[in-house]
Amino acid sequence: MSTRLRILTASTAAVLALATPFLIQWEGKRNRTYLDVAGIPTACMGQTGPRVKVGATYTDATCEAWLREELTETYAAVSRCVPVPKTPNQAAAFTAFAYNVGSAGACQSAAARYARQGDWVSACRAIQVNDAGEPVWSYVTDRKTGKKVFVKGLANRRADERALCEGRGRHAA
Repeated sequence: MSTRLRILTASTAAVLALATPFLIQWEGKRNRTYLDVAGIPTACMGQTGPRVKVGATYTDATCEAWLREELTETYAAVSRCVPVPKTPNQAAAFTAFAYNVGSAGACQSAAARYARQGDWVSACRAIQVNDAGEPVWSYVTDRKTGKKVFVKGLANRRADERALCEGRGRHAA
């Protein structure tokens, strides 16, 4: 195995070791499919997408495999869109953020833009609030009205992701 691959594998393991308990705490684990706050069919530890079927029940082994797979893919996406040095806490926070809002959204966010510039103070802050100090990434669209609705739970999660990114809080290494 090449030195670069060993380093990548070790860094992936370190990031996943931080991100996994963080995500389990925020996502919980439900083996039976449910509709999340936005009305999206969700199972296990926040898994969504075409393989999640309404009314289905999944084994613990399936849930754990999906989480490992999706976290690894999400970390790879974050590494591609924020190709600058980052601490394990910063990488884990961005991975958890992208896992929740989607890699495309996270990679196009102000947080990613600041991170690419090497401004980690602003990058970590931008996970939670915009430059005016207003909450970001803490809203869902009401399916009936089409309007954005603030969700306190998402705001709390963004605050926890910011704390992890800044190397503080209960999940920081």
